[in-house]
Amino acid sequence: MIDIKEAIKRTIIKFQKDEKKKLNPIHEIVNTFYIIRGKHKMPKEFYAGRWGYSKLAREAKKLYAVYNENISDCLWALDRMNYESTKGSYDWSISTCYKKEKLHRSN
Repeated sequence: MIDIKEAIKRTIIKFQKDEKKKLNPIHEIVNTFYIIRGKHKMPKEFYAGRWGYSKLAREAKKLYAVYNENISDCLWALDRMNYESTKGSYDWSISTCYKKEKLHRSN
């Protein structure tokens, strides 16, 4: 029979581990961008220049600011941009999302 105290202790430890795995919003935006674009399992050499993490992190920071630090809106914008680019067959980046949103808000 499982000891109740031991089961509770294991649950608390598991919960604490899950809390440590949370990413900050900028990392979450960049990682989601890589996944949406299908670039998350590329060789290390691929992540330079256009696909460089530091470049995309700067863009993600701007996107996060444009959407008033709301992570769900940022992720929704990435998904929407992916849908629109697939439909219109054009290339896009994180910067495309915040430029489009700024333009949309100014009208």
